[in-house]
Amino acid sequence: MTLKMALCTQDDLSEAIKLQKREQYEEERKKRIFNAKQRLFGLDLDTLERQIREKKKQDSEQQECNKRFEEQEQLQKRLITAKEKELEKEKRIIDSDLNFYRCRYQRKDQRREFDLNDPNFLKKSTPVRIADADLTLGVSSAQIFYGEDLNKSDRQVRQREQQRAWLDQQVMERKQAEEARRKADNVYMESIWCRDKHLEEMAKSDHRMRHQIIHKIRQFNINLAKQKQENRLRNKQETYEDDMAEIYNMLSSDMLTENPDVAQSRTNPNKKIAFMYRGMTPDELRDFRKGQQQQLADVLQRKTEAQLMDKQWEQYAINMDRTLMHKQIDMDRKHKQQLDDLVRDNAKLAIEQDQQRKDALEKLSNAVYDDFYDQFNKTSR
Repeated sequence: MTLKMALCTQDDLSEAIKLQKREQYEEERKKRIFNAKQRLFGLDLDTLERQIREKKKQDSEQQECNKRFEEQEQLQKRLITAKEKELEKEKRIIDSDLNFYRCRYQRKDQRREFDLNDPNFLKKSTPVRIADADLTLGVSSAQIFYGEDLNKSDRQVRQREQQRAWLDQQVMERKQAEEARRKADNVYMESIWCRDKHLEEMAKSDHRMRHQIIHKIRQFNINLAKQKQENRLRNKQETYEDDMAEIYNMLSSDMLTENPDVAQSRTNPNKKIAFMYRGMTPDELRDFRKGQQQQLADVLQRKTEAQLMDKQWEQYAINMDRTLMHKQIDMDRKHKQQLDDLVRDNAKLAIEQDQQRKDALEKLSNAVYDDFYDQFNKTSR
């Protein structure tokens, strides 16, 4: 039986295997039924032993498959756990940065309307009247009149000192903010580098493990094919030796040597022993030899078909290995492309976050420009 692999589909191959198994089972059943000794005995020991071997083989294959699935599951669990830990670490870093920013730049006492909602306003407020030069006195006090500025020089000195102090404080705060932002950026870039390095190591480990699994499967198939070939050669050699021993025994036996003394009965000189008597005609001998030649031709044909089937199966296994290798290469390429896209997205997000941080700092800065001071001392009142 031959298969045209170029025209066969998976369903045709499965149907051919089922048909071959059914024919093999039918041939074995015929041998059991037409064998009188085995039929009277009532038990097919060869079939039972074969079923036991197949059952053990199936159990071992199932255990190996379960073991591989468990190893793959453990690997996936480890990868998921590592990814969760990494996400938790990033979340903690982001929360820590957010809390630091809130504690540093979003305190209640830094609000513009804090003086209206200050709970210690009364404690910080000054008395109604401190002295004659008190700035808090109104018109009805009749102690300070509009247009008088007796402490102009002192006031201007204090204002300049206050402006200088404000400018120094703003410069210091700006430097501290820049330093904090630089440190935060360094920490963030270092975390991104560690994460990318960890992902690259995980990808390399996964690729190496897949390569090892494929190598082991290929080695197992090669060893299995070698073992099958060795068993076939050993069985062929044993069969040949048994046939040669049988032929030698038959050729050297009394039956084929046509010894007339063996066929002679010991009790009756005129009687011949039937199963030792060599009295076949030339036509019967010719038919017997034709049957032997036909059987030999059938055996050679079956061996040729079996060898052709084995070659086709080996070619099919090689094609399947090549297909699996190509699919693995495509999966690795897609995985690498996804990692590259992730790195580019992270870099883009880092740039956007840096720009947002700069914009926020510019909006929240309390810089005092010349326009603010130019609005004072315009008139005498």
